Amino acid sequence: MSGLGIMILDVSGQTVFKSTVYTEVTPFLETLYAKLECEESCRVAFLFACYQARRFGGKYVFFAPSGLAYCAAPLLDSNGKMSTGVIAGPFLMVEYDDYMEYEVLNRANFTTQEAKTLWDSVVTVPFVSPKIANAVCEHLCYVTANYFSGAGLADSAPAQTDVFPAYPIEKEDELLSAISKGDIHTANTVLEDIIKQIMLHYSGNIEVLRSRVVELTVLLSRAALKGGADINAILGLNYDYLREIDSFSSVEDIILWLQTVTRQFTKSVFDFSGTRHMDIIHKAVDYIKRNYATKLTLKEISDHLFISHQYLCRIFKEATGQTPGGYITYVRVEESKKLLRNSEIKIIEIPAMVGFENQSYFTKIFKKETGYTPGRYRRENLGSS
Repeated sequence: MSGLGIMILDVSGQTVFKSTVYTEVTPFLETLYAKLECEESCRVAFLFACYQARRFGGKYVFFAPSGLAYCAAPLLDSNGKMSTGVIAGPFLMVEYDDYMEYEVLNRANFTTQEAKTLWDSVVTVPFVSPKIANAVCEHLCYVTANYFSGAGLADSAPAQTDVFPAYPIEKEDELLSAISKGDIHTANTVLEDIIKQIMLHYSGNIEVLRSRVVELTVLLSRAALKGGADINAILGLNYDYLREIDSFSSVEDIILWLQTVTRQFTKSVFDFSGTRHMDIIHKAVDYIKRNYATKLTLKEISDHLFISHQYLCRIFKEATGQTPGGYITYVRVEESKKLLRNSEIKIIEIPAMVGFENQSYFTKIFKKETGYTPGRYRRENLGSS
């Protein structure tokens, strides 16, 4: 696997195997996770990626919250249900200097010694070109497809993509967007449409239904984290839910459970009931949602709230886990996804519609946040819908 490490995960996201390659890269990862506080979010990302690989035909290249790249592939049982997931990585697809400067050192306060330690050990992470990364992912997909079935990839890949007849992908995107914004009314409305499609396609096969709902649950938890939900709370909910679903024996129980999960994840987004600054944060979030398409600045938001921008940054980060600027970027990227799914809107027009200064900066940020260029995102989502 081009010198890359291999991890095998169970369906709850726990690592059950790591190859010996990780011996060399582990010191770097441990220091990185500790400073960026992203170990748990990376674990969620690995599980999410395995289900995404399951969804997209057996392979998935992605960036973890650490900024490192990985490949994912699912291992399926005879019923088409994911039994374990395989992760290959980490690796870098950008230069070491660029990764350290933009993805690491800008995200936390490092002492001189900590920074030197990371600079010295980052070379333990292999550099892989995008072309090689794709080839590695193809190979990983082939190996995992043959691990259980012994059949060729051409025989196994259709089984991976055809097991779940899909409801319109835009419905799923609408649901995830509503959850990430804490919009429980829209989430409930869209979920009703999705449940109708689930009942239509899966009601006759409870095991396939269970697998599809588990996949959706992973997406929901990821959306809640994107929206600023507390990661420890989400991880606790997610693992509990993933274990709980195996106890249900009827379609009705699973659907009721899905509705409960959706409400819980939506409510977890920006739940400031335990903070002294609840009113200020709500007003800041509301102002950003209403003005993201303008040249929005921290000073403008803080002036609107009659507080200093330093104070706003501090309490916003304490309450949500991200900076106001990071949340502005997130909202802009989510809105641009909606516009990209509309083929009548030219890509070149979208940056100005969502508040980005120019096309080049929009492309850079969009790819960093999603792993796709705007053009590729449009092609893949228009095709799937």
